[in-house]
Parts: sequence; C-alpha cells; structure tokens
Amino acid sequence: MNFGDLLYNYIPLIISNVIVIVFFVFFKKNKEKETELHKNEVSKLEAQALRQQMNPHFIYNALNSVQSVMILKGEREFNRYIGMLSKLLRFTLEINTYEKITLKEEIEYLEAYIGLQKMRMDPEIEFKMTTNLNQEAAAYLIPPMLIQPVVENAIIHGLSPLKNKKGVLHLTFTDKNKSIQIRVEDNGIGYETSRQKKNKAKALHKSMATKIMKERIDIFNYLDKNKTSFSIYSKKEKNKEVGTIAHLEIPYN
Repeated sequence: MNFGDLLYNYIPLIISNVIVIVFFVFFKKNKEKETELHKNEVSKLEAQALRQQMNPHFIYNALNSVQSVMILKGEREFNRYIGMLSKLLRFTLEINTYEKITLKEEIEYLEAYIGLQKMRMDPEIEFKMTTNLNQEAAAYLIPPMLIQPVVENAIIHGLSPLKNKKGVLHLTFTDKNKSIQIRVEDNGIGYETSRQKKNKAKALHKSMATKIMKERIDIFNYLDKNKTSFSIYSKKEKNKEVGTIAHLEIPYN
C-alpha cells in the first residue's frame, strides 16, 4: 500500500477527530460564556441589593437628626426640615431603582442632602463645589449613591465633632482619564482621630455606609475592566490633623 492509499484510509479518522476537537472547544467556550453570564447576573443582583441597603441606613441617620433640629432650630425650621427630608427620601428611593444616573442628578441629590445636614448643624457648615468637566454634567452616567456615603462620613464623623470652629466641606468633580474624579475635603477632626473615636465607642454605625460602598465597588470592578477606586487620608499641617481628604474615581459612560 502506497502513501496515497494510506492517507486516503485515514482521512475519515482525521476528519472525525477534527470534528470532535472543534465540538469540544465550541462546547467549552459556550460553557465558559454561560458561566460568566450567570456570574455577571449574580453580581448585578448583589449590587442591586447593596443599593437597597443604603435606604434604611440613610433614613435612620436622617430621622435621628429630627429631634436635634426641633431643639436647636425651633418649630419653623423643624417644619422646613421635615419638608426637605420628605423630598430627599423620595429622591433617595427613586434613584436607587436605577443602575446609572446622570452626574447632574447625583450633584443635585448631594446638594439636597448637604442642605439638610446644614440645617441640623449648629453652626452651619460652609459648602463649596468645584466642577472641572469637559461636558455638561447631564452627559455623564455613573452608579447612584456612591458619593453620598463619603460626604456623609465627612459631615458626621469629621465636621460634627468640631468645637469652636466653622466646618467647611469642599467637593471637586474633575473629568480625567475617562473617569469622574471626586475629591471630598473637610476641615474636621481628621481621619485618624475620627477612626480612634469610633473604635473607642465601638459604634455600629461607623463603617456601614463605607462598607456597603466598598462592597459595591468590588462588584463594579468585577463586572467592568475600568476600575472604580476609593481612598481616604488625613490632611495635615505641621504634623497636626486639620481635616480629611477622600478620593473617589468612577469610570463614566
């Protein structure tokens, strides 16, 4: 038997083996794709659940301030606070139903939240906002309620404990590297001092908002190659804490 005849006899075997290999590779890729889709779906559901966890946490903090407003500000301001609180709670419940909202909506929400907190505090805090954007804020899409926990921590744990000093909160939004970079700066007691106080008090509240935010960031980073990041540190002058700076970087659509 010559080489041609030998090759001819083996052709069916070769073809069948190729078919088996192609089928196996195709099946494996399909299985991997299906598994990845399931993982993504689970992660999306987890992200949705974490967004919903923000609601009772936020409502608790807002309602916890009602009594202090009544005592410190009087009935007129108390009624105004209740009206603002009602509006903000509706806004909170609404935006939590969306996976993405515009940066404009997020900024409006933050302004409403900070306005409510300013009414609660005595003396009121000074609030500044700077935007360095390449487009209108309505053009950017980001996940909701990622920035609010950072602002909340700055006010409650940084500015509220201040004695004989006016609190200042400064938010900066910058469009850089296809991300919205948010800087939250305050002149409060400082990150390290605040953390020590919370550790001593063993406060359950101390990390809930930030913990949920970090868990959401982990899920976003699993789903998307564009990474969301968060960092926080004390602002110091002459080795003395004079406030806190937090950085949040959110890729946008």
